[in-house]
Amino acid sequence: MLIGFMGAGKSAVGRALAERLGFRLYDTDAMVEESAGRTIADVWDAEGEEGFRAREHDAVLQACAGSGRVIACGGGAVLEIRNYGILKGAGSVVYLRAPADVLRDRVGIALDRPLLREPGAFDRLLGERQPAYEAAADIIVDTDERTSDDVAADIARRVQ
Repeated sequence: MLIGFMGAGKSAVGRALAERLGFRLYDTDAMVEESAGRTIADVWDAEGEEGFRAREHDAVLQACAGSGRVIACGGGAVLEIRNYGILKGAGSVVYLRAPADVLRDRVGIALDRPLLREPGAFDRLLGERQPAYEAAADIIVDTDERTSDDVAADIARRVQ
């Protein structure tokens, strides 16, 4: 399970790690979009955070139901207590960490990210979430100044 803040590289590292291990990638954000037939921003606008989190929980359940898989979780998935236990029980939880300035550069303006629509939201969310990511993590891997393949190789070595 890959967790971390938006821009940490969960999807890109997830693809590289799944390929390296010969596993299937389950990206919970992509799963939510596929099941809803619309973007996360559209789900958020139509159903609110509660509706999005319910869909995300369903995606986490589906993603964790089996073996031979790499799971890239949405940035808030592990913060939901009902997801936390499922994720921890499904395998090693890897926190992809990067400094705030790197994350901010990777995310950019991010108008498609509902949680960042308010001024100052990025710093507030990052400050709230970092301790939760650290507490949930079995492994912490820094992603700044590294390629997705390099990070995936590092994770593969550490979990095998």
